[in-house]
Amino acid sequence: MSSRSLIVATAGHVDHGKTSLVKHLTGVDTDTLEEEKKRGLTINLGYAYNQFSSQAISCTLGFVDVPGHIDFINNMLAGFGAVNYALLVIAADDGIMPQTREHLSIIKLLGVKNGIIAITKIDKTASVRIEELRHEIAELTKDSIFKSAEIFEISNTTQKGIEKLSQYLKSETLRLGSQPDSNESRNFRFLVDRAFSVKGIGTVVTGCVKSGSIKKDNHAVISRTTGSIKVKGIRIDKDETAAISLNQRAALNIDTGLENVSRGDWLLDNLILHPVTRLDANVILIDPETSLKTGTEYHLYIGAAHHVVSLRQLSDNDVFFQITAQSAIIAHYGDRFILRDPASQHTIGGGKVIDLFVPRKKRSSEHRMNELVASNQRDDLALKSLIETSPTGLNVRKFLINRNLKLQIVETFLEKLRTEKFEYVRLEEKTNRDLIILFGDFFKSYAKRIIALVKAFHSTNINTQGISEQSLSREAQLPGSHLFFSCILKTLLEKRLLSLTGTLLHLPDHKASLSVEEREFLTKVRPLLEKSGNIPPRTRELVDLTGIPLRKLEVILKQITRSGSLVKVAENRYFLPETIMELAEFTEKLVDEIPEQNGFTVIQFRDQSGIGRNLCIEILEYFDRVGFTKRAGNARFLRTEKENIFAKS
Repeated sequence: MSSRSLIVATAGHVDHGKTSLVKHLTGVDTDTLEEEKKRGLTINLGYAYNQFSSQAISCTLGFVDVPGHIDFINNMLAGFGAVNYALLVIAADDGIMPQTREHLSIIKLLGVKNGIIAITKIDKTASVRIEELRHEIAELTKDSIFKSAEIFEISNTTQKGIEKLSQYLKSETLRLGSQPDSNESRNFRFLVDRAFSVKGIGTVVTGCVKSGSIKKDNHAVISRTTGSIKVKGIRIDKDETAAISLNQRAALNIDTGLENVSRGDWLLDNLILHPVTRLDANVILIDPETSLKTGTEYHLYIGAAHHVVSLRQLSDNDVFFQITAQSAIIAHYGDRFILRDPASQHTIGGGKVIDLFVPRKKRSSEHRMNELVASNQRDDLALKSLIETSPTGLNVRKFLINRNLKLQIVETFLEKLRTEKFEYVRLEEKTNRDLIILFGDFFKSYAKRIIALVKAFHSTNINTQGISEQSLSREAQLPGSHLFFSCILKTLLEKRLLSLTGTLLHLPDHKASLSVEEREFLTKVRPLLEKSGNIPPRTRELVDLTGIPLRKLEVILKQITRSGSLVKVAENRYFLPETIMELAEFTEKLVDEIPEQNGFTVIQFRDQSGIGRNLCIEILEYFDRVGFTKRAGNARFLRTEKENIFAKS
């Protein structure tokens, strides 16, 4: 038997009958707290189900009953974090009230696509008032998903209209309900809105699958702790099931302590775990005249989580903002959020996540704005546009994480582009093993520039075998990092447009004689330094490894250092220039991950790099000497960008 699942969230002002309506539709009273029963209003989120079968299809109609009182708006927002259908409830006697309007704005800002309206308490007012209310509702909803929505007149007292509403929602479940395995292009994401412990069972979390699927005994990670968990059991309402997928609401029994998971966390595939404190987003304000002030703290609600954030408009004429949070946010492209004022009393706007990978520099540049515009499209169009607009190519790993896509779907997009005669080059970045897709026009331009520079070098240096990578990088001045330049070189070497003899790049047909020292360096010393990476052997260790006497080795190292093919970091330690550039890039990334005002310590550098403490000190003291970093007590700060120092060597 096939299945369908539709989860509906209630919306509307307090005391308009949302909870009573859900009880009539499901038989479940979602007000379970003693205080809720005492006060006669919903405080926390309530959940209820109506299971039914139709035409050999097993259906689950689920409800998330949200609070209507302004004091519990946080809970209301958490309830709407994982639904795509709304039931707007308006009492006939009260009519449209403040929370009716606010909830309607929230539904629009969160991108909920479908909904219906219930006018309750029709037994408490005259039919003429109901007709007036219908006209008021039409005016209120003219720019919303409820513009053409069905309106049901309901009495929770006499149950008039309940059956008609129930049958309509069942038909909507069949029409719109998600089906298992309907979202296999994306990785698993499960939004947690409740976590509790059950005696004899352990930790249970409830929530909704936002993408992908998971089976019993599969593993996932908890976003807050990054710890791996096993799904020991899955239940939809009261029924055990072997698997769940997109938009299905379920309870999962997981093998972790209750202290490790709570509302707002995610269970997700480890491949897309990427918590951030900065992201770029498209922001829409309810009142266009509202001014978002830089440095002011606002309240952001995303999924079922709440964050305190600051916002910075990226361009005067655009709706793109950079959001900086005080705690890590879990999000992906397209995720919707709500913004409330500094006192969290009013909803002022909301928006959509665009990019998790905020650049270190030029965050408001014209190029960055073009990137955000290119990103704000469906997946295949975004892929093509980003390739066309990025001089440093599209980083596939980041694209997959940002949009929560599986690699095979991106490969399908790329193959389609190839069949459409869209030219691109695949580059592999060796440090992070990232795949970079570079637009063909960019690659041709860079290749032409580099080959011309090598030719020019040969014409003025006839007796020299070639030019070093660092010197060529400085002359070429390609955009992006040194790693990107290295990717271009690797491709040119693979295409036999350039050749490499030791450390020197040259045209394939160019020949020059090497000195004895250069030959010994290229055959014996350089391979050892390449193999050792960030931890090169000391000078005396090189003596043992190469068999070259110490005095002769020192002459070789001194001469090669003078030519720019080695960097002397300490008295007995030499690095390859490309290794120094990689360490400088690592340092910049380390600085990005910590509060700017704190700087970083030797211990942090050691722990993140995996290099021993003494060698870390030698590297950082070298960075201090050349002006890349500066020391202040136990902390270090960047003085300039790496290109300003190491592209000159």
